[in-house]
Amino acid sequence: MNRNELKRLAQKYLAGEASTEEKALLNQWYDDAAEQGWLEKVETKTPESEEEVKQRLFENLKSKGFLNKEPLETPVKKQFTLRSLIYRITGAAAVLGLVFFGWQLGTDQFIQADKKMVNVPEKKIMEILLPDGSKVWLSSGSVFKYPKKFNEENRTVELVDGRAFFEVKHKSGQPFIVKTSSLNVVVLGTSFDVRAYKKEGSTKVSVVTGKVGVTMAGTEKKPAIMLLPKQQVVLSEIKNNLIKAKAPEIAVNAWCRSKLVFEQETLGNVFSVLEKKYNVKINAEDKSLLDEKISITLGDQHLSVIMDILGFTKHFKYKIADDSITIKSASSLAAK
Repeated sequence: MNRNELKRLAQKYLAGEASTEEKALLNQWYDDAAEQGWLEKVETKTPESEEEVKQRLFENLKSKGFLNKEPLETPVKKQFTLRSLIYRITGAAAVLGLVFFGWQLGTDQFIQADKKMVNVPEKKIMEILLPDGSKVWLSSGSVFKYPKKFNEENRTVELVDGRAFFEVKHKSGQPFIVKTSSLNVVVLGTSFDVRAYKKEGSTKVSVVTGKVGVTMAGTEKKPAIMLLPKQQVVLSEIKNNLIKAKAPEIAVNAWCRSKLVFEQETLGNVFSVLEKKYNVKINAEDKSLLDEKISITLGDQHLSVIMDILGFTKHFKYKIADDSITIKSASSLAAK
């Protein structure tokens, strides 16, 4: 990214017009610059050291040609703000803004430049290895934030939007925390699913292994609702209450697994798993077909191949149109 592009993005950021992708681009530029030694990373947050750090940054940037050679004006105020610096310094605005806006936001665990943000494309599933060795699978359209390095007290990540399945590596004394806009999930080592699509108006947490504590956002000091395997909790944003219930018998993490194993499962539940995994809608005209049971193992194959296998086994025909599948039984087709 050249200087003009950098300046343009910084101006959009100041005006509050920068998109999520543009903010991520600025963060990535800072990360690359710091790793190559162009910039000095900021580790301290004490007010007394901000002026010293700023002066070191000025000298660093000047030596690399980001600043003009004329002397820089030193602000009278001890309290440093991003906007005052950007309006005062020409050419280095984007660079210094990225370094310091972590202070402006009041981040306790890490500055913004040390966060990574993942945007999952539509109809894709993404697997991420976190800094502590934990794994997370992100569903289509999800937005996820996590630090490059966890602090010693806890391991905090944020599911901004979408769905994620976590396999958390156990670390005694360092809880793993998942934040959504409405819930906080706290664990030490376990596997669980969080569904928090904003468009759905509800948030769901389902546990596969281990023990999970769930609290509503802003009520972290209140006792958590504890979940064990095959249990889930649902928060309705309209009613603003938590409901604890038994999780469905079908695997809550089936959508992110390459191999699907069913033992005497109804076709209705099999279709539900396929809908989530392939992001489609399956409609059976003969509803009695949904109650038929099947034992089968399905690999990571194209949806049409899987439907061919199921159709051959349970004697039905199907038609795919865009993102929907219509199923008809062989008997109804023969009658025509």
